[in-house]
Amino acid sequence: MSEPAAPARRPQPGLVRRVLARLRTLAALCLHFVHPTRFVLIPMLVVLLCAAVLLWLTGGLAYVAPFVYALF
Repeated sequence: MSEPAAPARRPQPGLVRRVLARLRTLAALCLHFVHPTRFVLIPMLVVLLCAAVLLWLTGGLAYVAPFVYALF
């Protein structure tokens, strides 16, 4: 005998709202930097993004601290 299939789980409404809010924020940030005079800030954003990815990949500040202190 086969067991009845479990009902599919639907995402929680709060989760969907949070994800959509973050996507709206990201879209607004991208639109902000499309303005031609704001291209000057892109190198700073690239450096901050690289530092964030490095911190995320290493799992903390212990391995990255000397490089972060040298940057700032």
